[in-house]
Amino acid sequence: MAIKNMSKHQLKTNAIYCGDNLQMLKEIPDESIDLIYIDPPFNSNRNYEVFWGDVAEKRAFEDRFGDAEAYIQYMRPRVLEMYRVLKKTGSFYYHCDWHASHYVKIMLDQIFNFNNFQNEIIWSYKRWTAVSNKFQRLHDIIFFYTKSKSYNFNTIFVPYGDWIKKDYGYIDEEGKRWRWHTVKGKKYKVYLEDENKGVKIGDVWEIPPIGSTAKERLGYPTQKPLKLLERIISASSNKGDVVLDAFCGCGTTLIAAEKLKRKWIGIDISPTACRVMAQRLWDIFKLKEGKDFEVSDLPKTEEELMKLPPFEFQNWAVIALGGIPNRTKVGDFGIDGKLYPIEQEKVKIEERGLFGDIDIYNPIQVKQKEKAGRPDIDSFETAMRRDKRKKGYFVAFGFTEDAIKEVKRLDKEGEIEIILITVKDLIRDETKIETSEIKKSLRKLQHKV
Repeated sequence: MAIKNMSKHQLKTNAIYCGDNLQMLKEIPDESIDLIYIDPPFNSNRNYEVFWGDVAEKRAFEDRFGDAEAYIQYMRPRVLEMYRVLKKTGSFYYHCDWHASHYVKIMLDQIFNFNNFQNEIIWSYKRWTAVSNKFQRLHDIIFFYTKSKSYNFNTIFVPYGDWIKKDYGYIDEEGKRWRWHTVKGKKYKVYLEDENKGVKIGDVWEIPPIGSTAKERLGYPTQKPLKLLERIISASSNKGDVVLDAFCGCGTTLIAAEKLKRKWIGIDISPTACRVMAQRLWDIFKLKEGKDFEVSDLPKTEEELMKLPPFEFQNWAVIALGGIPNRTKVGDFGIDGKLYPIEQEKVKIEERGLFGDIDIYNPIQVKQKEKAGRPDIDSFETAMRRDKRKKGYFVAFGFTEDAIKEVKRLDKEGEIEIILITVKDLIRDETKIETSEIKKSLRKLQHKV
């Protein structure tokens, strides 16, 4: 269902948009969103660098934007747009950590007004302690702002702990707990309020992070627990409200919103992340892309694809071919992805690996260049021989005559077959690839992280 009075782009709810959120946000009308949650990166290209890659995520602040001023300059116009689209009764949550929280707070006070600051929420989590000469950091910060004093808020309760039996140790004939409270020497009975509901939560939330064996874990470097987003959405929105996440990464906000029967809009600059969001919506809710929700503005032209960062282009090409991108992006030894048999369940036991993995696949090499040359083919041939593969796929925008001649020579010898595929071929044929096969590729990609 489209939000009313949309401008030229006509952004819809229950839709994922791929692109720069600064431009996308401008297409949303004033005061049309009920709740906004963001968990922005300290570097706008972080998704490109580490999404399902083995590249270590550098958390040093200078490796992000250079300094606080540069980071705030990047975020300010985006937060201003979010303030504009937020309803007067709406709520805004900004998730950050120690790197920039103090600078972010000043910026938000200026935009939302200090008087509309509601809470500094501490998300406290436990993990293994590390040897250090300072106290280990075990929390994130979430700033909660509203646009006015009249805003939606639903009190959240959590179950009482065993301490309540001691504090309210008496029970009357109706089964209600109470305790004595002394004021100026006089005793008064004080009953436990909302006994059936539990205790009202405060501003310190102890929610476990996503463990290495958690079912919801995707391998996304900054993935947040579903329980965390469910709490925010439950507290600051109602069924049917519109929830926006303008840095939605792997889509946890969208999953929580869908689960709680809210409408949602997700924006992310990473095409790979947008594909994974769509896959999660299918895996969890069986929502069909094109019917139950939309994914818009993925790169579709050669010009757009040429501008993608290398890792994103590599992921796009491999998935468009129906393969699975390598998790390791550095030191992949000339193989960027693998194309597995479609009917994997029919693969014989003796053809599987030690842990049941299928060892039958064709390697994929991707080059983001206008013309891949003979040296590129030679490198891929070496990688195939080392991997003992007889058939492989090579994707590029084009190929030199020498490259084509070498492929023909190899094919004539009959030992190795390299199939050359241009980006133009993939763009033309991508719509013909069965959705089920793309989903299989994405599921395998997720399981490998």
